[in-house]
Parts: sequence; C-alpha cells; structure tokens
Amino acid sequence: MRWTNIQLCKIFIFLWLWVGISDVLLAQESSFWRNNDIETFSTGGSLSFTASAYTVDGIENRRAPGMIQTNANLNFTVLGLSSGIGINYSTDESGLRQNMNTFHYNAGWRWLVLQVGDMNTRFSSYGLSGATVRGGYIRATPGDFLVELIGGRSKRAVRPSIETGFREPAFEQWSYGAKVGYGRSRRSYFFLSSFYSRDSRTSLNGTNLDIDPRENLTLTPDFQVRFWDGRITIASEATASVFTNNLNSSTISFDDLPIPGFLGAFYTPRSSSRINYAGNANIDFVFDMFSLGMGYERIQPGFESLGSGRIRDDIEKVSMSPTIRFLDNRVSVSTNISHSRDNLLGNRFQTQQNTGAGANIQYTISENLSLNTSYNLILNRVKPDSDDDFAGFGQTQTSHNLMLMPNLVIMAEEITHNISITAGYLTIASKFDGEGSELQDEFLSQSYTGGASYSITLPSGLTLSKNSTYMRNDSDDLEINNYGLNLGASYALFDRTLTLSLNSGLSMNRTERAGFDGETISTRLQQINGASTASYRLTSNDTFSLNIRTRNNRVLEGSGRAFTELEGRFQYQRRF
Repeated sequence: MRWTNIQLCKIFIFLWLWVGISDVLLAQESSFWRNNDIETFSTGGSLSFTASAYTVDGIENRRAPGMIQTNANLNFTVLGLSSGIGINYSTDESGLRQNMNTFHYNAGWRWLVLQVGDMNTRFSSYGLSGATVRGGYIRATPGDFLVELIGGRSKRAVRPSIETGFREPAFEQWSYGAKVGYGRSRRSYFFLSSFYSRDSRTSLNGTNLDIDPRENLTLTPDFQVRFWDGRITIASEATASVFTNNLNSSTISFDDLPIPGFLGAFYTPRSSSRINYAGNANIDFVFDMFSLGMGYERIQPGFESLGSGRIRDDIEKVSMSPTIRFLDNRVSVSTNISHSRDNLLGNRFQTQQNTGAGANIQYTISENLSLNTSYNLILNRVKPDSDDDFAGFGQTQTSHNLMLMPNLVIMAEEITHNISITAGYLTIASKFDGEGSELQDEFLSQSYTGGASYSITLPSGLTLSKNSTYMRNDSDDLEINNYGLNLGASYALFDRTLTLSLNSGLSMNRTERAGFDGETISTRLQQINGASTASYRLTSNDTFSLNIRTRNNRVLEGSGRAFTELEGRFQYQRRF
C-alpha cells in the first residue's frame, strides 16, 4: 500500500497527540499504567543470509543454478502501536517493503480493549466471521456484560488492469458491526450481533465493469444455556441476511420484502434484495464415563454474507458423536455419525446425500504399549429428482477405511526404543445408475497400506531411525505397488550446540495397466534420496546451518524421465 503525505501527517499527528495525552495521564494518575497492558516500547526482528546452489541432469532446472538471498525484519511497538519493516534482497528479485499494510494498534485497561488498524474478529458463524476490517474496534466487558463495536474499510477499490496476474476489479467496501449481550462463553450467555457492509458505488467512477455494487445486513441472536454444573449444554445461533446484489437496481417498499420496517434507517430494500437464513443448534451431555453431542445445521439456498466470505449454501446436516470411557480412562471409544443433503427447496435436477459414520478406539494397555484403531464409512448418493434427460444419471459411492496403529516405547536406563506399526485398508466402490447410460459398470478400488518404524536414542546424543512403507492399489485395469525404506541418524555434540544428521531413502514404484490392445503395460521406477544437515548454534541468537540434498530417479522398465538433482544451501540467521 502507498501512503500519501497527508496520510503520513495524520499518522504522525495521531502519535504526537497520543504521546501528549499519555504524559498527562501519567502525571495525573500513575495507577492507570499499572492496571493496563499497554507496552511502552519494544523491538524485535531477525536477519538471515542464504546462499544456495543447484544442478540437475536429465530434466530442466527446477530453480536457479545459484542464488543469494538476504532477509531483514524489524518489528517495533510504541505505546501499543505495532508495525515493522522488511527488506528482502536476492539475485532473482530485490525490493523494499514497508509493513504498514498490516499496521495494528492495541491497548487494554481492565475490562476495556481498544484497537486501531487491521482487525479480523468474529461475532457469529454466519454474520461477521473472517472478514478483515481496517478501522477501529472497541470491546467492553464490565462484569458479565459485553459490548463490541467495529467499523472501517473491509475492501479497497481495485481498478481494471491488463497487467499479468491481475485479480478481478472490486469496489471499495465499508463495514460496521455491533454485538451486545450478557454472559460468558464458558457459561450461559445471550448475545445479539449485527453486521452491515456496503460497496461504494463512486469508488470506480469512469470505468466500465461487469460487476455490481452490493450491500448486506445481518442480524444474529446467539445463546447458550448450561445446566447441572455444565453437564448439559444447549447452544444455538441463527442469522438473517438481507443481501442486495445490485445497489443500482430500483427501490421497493418494505411490504415487498419480509423484514421489519425499523430497519429502514439502515437499509433500503431494492428489487435485487433477498432475505435468507442460516443457523445451527447443538446439545451436549458430559458425564464421568459418557459424553454425547448432537447437532443440527441448515443453510438456506442463496444465503450470502459479506462478513463470512464464501459459505456453502443449500445444505442441511444432522450429526451425533457419542464417546464412552472405561477402565480408568485407559480405553476410549468415540464415534461420530452425520447425514447431510442439499436441494432443500426441491427445485434442482439432482439431490446429493452424504452419510458418514466413524469409530475410534484408543487403548492404553500399559505405560509402554498403546493401541489406536479407527474405522470410517462414507456413503455419497446423487439421485436424479426428475425423469427428464437433462437431470443426468444417479451415482452411489461407498468408502470403507480401516486403520490399526500399535505403538511401543521401551525405556531402559538412558536408552529409549520407539516401535510403531501401521496397517490400513481402504476400498472405494462407485456405481452409476440410469437406463441407457454407458456408465452402468461399477468401479472398485482397493488399497492396502503398511508401515513400520523404529528409533533408538542413546545417552551420547546419537539417534538412529528406520522406517519402511508399503502400498498396493488394485482398481479396474490398474495395479500399483510402492515400497519404501528410509534410514536416518542424528548426533548432537558440544553440549548440543552442533547437530549433525544424515538421511537416505530408497523407493520403488511399479505400475501395471491394461492397454487398448489388451496387452499389459508395465512401468518400474526407482528413486534414491539422500540429505545431510549440519547446524551450529554459535550463541542463543546466532545459528549457522549447511544442508546438502540429492535425488536420483531411474527408469527400470517402461516410460519415464531419468534425472539426478543436487542442491546445497548455507544459511546464517540472527534473532534480536
């Protein structure tokens, strides 16, 4: 962002006034400075220098053969005003960047918080949730009461351009929000929030655009009630969103739009205005050995909110997640079941239904041995809602995923052994429906995975590790087999100020698929990886590191690209 002289003068005048007011307050009431969290002055940052070299044989270069890069970052805080400067120089590209694009001022005193700058706060799930506002923010929490106010610019104007990588044009947008209520998030509460956002139609005068200025107003009641010392919790929130797609459209009366008339002081309904709803409700039961959570969410088709970015609309979801614990919490069994669907108004050609069910079992057999296993089922169903040829064909996809993961840790005096095993099975079956469809055949894919790892840590600072993996996939006319083996070692010297590590790996990939003439086409690839790293901590703030990496890819059978890569990098970093 570029700052004009007038804007810079305003910033310096603001800082000068703030320092003057702070001096007066300090002279009159020194207890203010003892009861706030304003940081008077602090600095920090880092400096790094990196030199790298790269060469490859057999394929085109993936990066420059050589590069030198320097980074310097300085962050500072003056009376709560945080900013910074960053400098980046490299042989590929150099530049100077001022971090005023994300300046932020924060000051707090007891139950009052004031912020100026770039803020990303959340009032509700569907109203203000994720939008960045550059302006001011106030949060007051006297006792159990809550008042939050926010306002500023949420988007800057972006004019059309023919430059490479140009994003879509956009109007300047200003947003405002308020939230009031009583209670605390970990107890019972009731909040009411509203968010208003409007594009500035005059921000792109003199340009011919295919976009229209928009306006949005949301209202969200949000509550939570807890019973029996938190054993039962009921929570819900619902958002009503009035959205105008084009501020240039003609105005209409409130009788033509089902919204309260008192909103006329804030919102003018137009022919392109629509009102929609989104909400959720949850209930949780928590007991000593058992807990249960149930939830419901519904987002109406066409729901939009300028405070939440993109929201998937036209969806209804029901979920349930019970958990049981026994044997002094050594065994935990948690499950989750959910079902969702779209086409809530029944005006689309197809309806998609998703059902998911999963279970996870964690068993701590002893202090050294544990077992974790999980199972997940996913069922997706696309069903045509019409016999019309344009409705398309139905599809059903079923997926089963089973994982088993035991882990053993053996501690003998000053030596530690860690052994873990992983085994998994995944199957995906797809079926296309519809008379006359050429895609009625079922598609089946099955995958088997396995892995084993072992590491040992010695008191001398030496750590050795070994890891092996296997994966096999069988699907229609295709078979894939992958094998992998990795060895690693690291050693800490000189009171752990110098760390040396070495890693090497071998992987094999074999693919067999059916060709058009019925013959089997086989491909076998081999890849060897190696990496070594040396890191030395000169002081608590200074670090040197040297890294060398190599990769060799060979084609043993069939088609493919054989190549060899070699890369080296030296880096020095200082923090202050």
